[in-house]
Amino acid sequence: MSIKDTLTNLKAEWPKMQEDYEPELWENIYQEKHAKSFFESVDLLRKIENLSEQEAERKLLDILIKVTFIETSLTIHGKQDAETLFDNLKKAQNDKPNIPFSSAEEVKSFCDSMKIIFREDMAHRYRNTGVQSRRFVQEMRKRLELGDVLKEANFDDIIQDFRSTIVNKYCQKFAEKEAGLDFSTLYHFSKAVNGFKFDMEQDRLFLDEEASDCISLLLPIFTDTINSQHAFKLDASRHVSGFFTLQETCYPERSQYFMLSDELFQIEAALYRKTLSNKENNQAFCTVISGSGRILPNHPSQQIEIFELELYPFSFLNNLVTENAGKTLVKGIKYPSNANTVNGFLTSLESTFSSRLLKRLSA
Repeated sequence: MSIKDTLTNLKAEWPKMQEDYEPELWENIYQEKHAKSFFESVDLLRKIENLSEQEAERKLLDILIKVTFIETSLTIHGKQDAETLFDNLKKAQNDKPNIPFSSAEEVKSFCDSMKIIFREDMAHRYRNTGVQSRRFVQEMRKRLELGDVLKEANFDDIIQDFRSTIVNKYCQKFAEKEAGLDFSTLYHFSKAVNGFKFDMEQDRLFLDEEASDCISLLLPIFTDTINSQHAFKLDASRHVSGFFTLQETCYPERSQYFMLSDELFQIEAALYRKTLSNKENNQAFCTVISGSGRILPNHPSQQIEIFELELYPFSFLNNLVTENAGKTLVKGIKYPSNANTVNGFLTSLESTFSSRLLKRLSA
C-alpha cells in the first residue's frame, strides 16, 4: 500500500482532535476501544485498593477523564501553566454543567500527581510526555521490583534493552528514540517521575517509599490514553530543536528533512512555509537548516513539523580551509569571510547555542 493510501485510510479512522469536554464519549471509548488495557487496569486497581469492581471502574474512569481533558488541551494549545490550562479547560466545557476541576490549584495538583503523563518545566508550564516514555517508567518500576540493579553507568544499555520491547507499525524508528526525549539520565529520571529516588553514592536508581501508592506506575491504561495512537496528533506541547538536512522538496511551500541531532537522528521532519512562525525567512529550503519542531509521534511519513527556523550568519556547508566560505553577515551587512568576521560569528554562534541550551533545559 502506498503512503498516500495509508494516509487516506488513517484519516478515515482518526478524526481531527477536538478539545470539547466529552466525558460520556471518552468513557465509552476507553471501555470499548481500549478494553484490554482498561479492564486489566480496573482489575489491578481493585486489588491494590481493595475496591469492588464497580468502585474501581468508576475511580479509574474519573482519573482518565481528567487525564484526557488535560492531555488534549496541551496537545492543541501547547505548554501551559496551571492558570492558563484551567482557563482553556473552562472554555472547552461545551454544554456540560461542570468540568472536573474547580480551580487552577486543582489542575496543578492533579498534573503533579501524574508526572508519568505531564511534565512541568522551569517556567511552571506543563507539557505531555511521550507514550514510550510512559512505558519506560512502568518498565523501570517492574525491573526494580524484580531486584534489577539499575546504575547510571549502564543507562545506555537500559535504554537499549527497553527499545527491544517496542513494536510500532508506522513509526518504529521514532518510537525507539522517544523515551530519550524525556529522560537523559537515571538521575534526571528520578527527579522527573513520582515513585523513584537516586542514590548518588551508589550511582543507582531505587523505588521510593511512595512507589507502592503511585497507581500511575502500575496501570497499563496510562500508556494507552484515548489519543495515544492518533495518527495525526500534532502535539504542540512537545518541541525539539536542532539541525536538519534536506531530503526532498515535495511541492511548493513544503520540504522534507531528516533531523541530524543525536536524540532524533534521521527522524523525518516536514517544513511547511505557510505555518512557519518566522515567515519572513527566505531560506526555508536550504540544504541544512537549524530550527524547532513539534512532535507528530504517530505520523507514518513525518514525526516532526518544523515551525521555526534559526538563521545563522554563516553556512556550515562552506569551507574556510578552501576559502569557499562565501559571505559572513555582520549586523545585516555581507562581508567577505576572514578571520575577523568569522571570529565574530563564532562568538555570536556560541551565545546562540548557549541560549538554546538553556531553553531546552527548561523544557
